[in-house]
Amino acid sequence: MTHLMKRTLLLSLGLSLVVLAGYASAQSSSDVTGTWVGSTLRGAATMTMVLKQTGNRVTGTIVGAGTDDGRVDGIVDGNTIRLRFDKGIDETPSLNIKGNEITGMLSGTEITFRRVGSSS
Repeated sequence: MTHLMKRTLLLSLGLSLVVLAGYASAQSSSDVTGTWVGSTLRGAATMTMVLKQTGNRVTGTIVGAGTDDGRVDGIVDGNTIRLRFDKGIDETPSLNIKGNEITGMLSGTEITFRRVGSSS
């Protein structure tokens, strides 16, 4: 093997590792553990969720959501989360997770949750 071929091979291998590492980090799920405070676009209601994530499963509580107050559980898939309320009947559409913010449509109204404090 010539010096140029070795160099080309090493360069290709290095670039492949960088691409794979970037792909792996992009595929990992967001961590939603923590306390989240949110409101609708119109600010009509303030809600607080306390969530704990284990793997891609989420459990917790929500208050301020009216009849849906109580336990919640859900699934995190990449940068989306779907929550199910205690009664197991109501399930949210996929909500988007971006860092310390969860946004999406809930019952035809835009909602935004922001994480407060540290995520532990």
